[in-house]
Amino acid sequence: NYVFTVCIGLFLVVGLTLTLITQLLLALLTSPMLLCSGGRNRFCSFQSFLWRGINCGVAVGLNPFWCAKMVWLGDNPGPRGGDMGSIIFVNHRSNADPWFSAWAMTRMCTEGRYVYKSSLKKIPALGWCLQLAGDLAVEFGDKSKIIDMMEDAKNVLRSGYNVVVFPEGTRSPSGILQDFKPGFFKICAELNCPAVPVVMLGTERAWPLSGLKMGCASVQVGVGETLDTSDIEGPEALMEALEKRMKEMAREMLEDVGDPEEQTDPFITGRPYPYWQAPAELKDLAEDEQVRLLRTGNTHQRGKKLF
Repeated sequence: NYVFTVCIGLFLVVGLTLTLITQLLLALLTSPMLLCSGGRNRFCSFQSFLWRGINCGVAVGLNPFWCAKMVWLGDNPGPRGGDMGSIIFVNHRSNADPWFSAWAMTRMCTEGRYVYKSSLKKIPALGWCLQLAGDLAVEFGDKSKIIDMMEDAKNVLRSGYNVVVFPEGTRSPSGILQDFKPGFFKICAELNCPAVPVVMLGTERAWPLSGLKMGCASVQVGVGETLDTSDIEGPEALMEALEKRMKEMAREMLEDVGDPEEQTDPFITGRPYPYWQAPAELKDLAEDEQVRLLRTGNTHQRGKKLF
């Protein structure tokens, strides 16, 4: 409701304000790095640590309305480190996903450059923080700028820094894991860089996809072991392997809250949330056809891009 929205919004604003002030002060102190070879990536790395750490520390860590539980899956979950950075793939269900995924990055004691919509740069304070942190802006519809962004991402990875991606390309209104976009999987195959799966469950209750209303939520963030891309041939095979692993992780995470066979989460059922209402354009279709369209990710604009 609006009471929760106002309270949570205050935490988000305070977190953003503190982060911006700290980032600007750090930028003044570390700006000489920009004159050195490779200094830009190091400069952005410090900025990224602050941007994620302070912002999500206030918005998630100190926020009594949002509770995040980390779930470590496997013997050695998270990025391995080394000369080559990792691509961290995260499922995307709600507006709150960037905060909860950043919280996970902070808990992993690492940082990563996020891929984000270029329109966010126009938002005062938020856009400045994103650019100081070296995050990667993608301008949909402009192929040349997308290619430039992908080259920037390759440079970040070759320099040993991580990149965080929502591979579905858009938020899932139904909770169903949507088809992955191939771009960063091609980079994984080309550079042979590690792929790290991260699964978030419950963020749809923190800040639902439609509207500005926020709510209380208990979110699980699962971090899996790195997928060794040298053992996987091609981006298509990597997409299949990552999707399979994410579903396995979700099942393991939900075992802690009851019998997975009785769960209604879309990761388990392959069907939308029980409360999800199909747009008018989908209501006359069979359920399997609805699911097929939902997986394509073309139904996120209130049914305007169905076919």
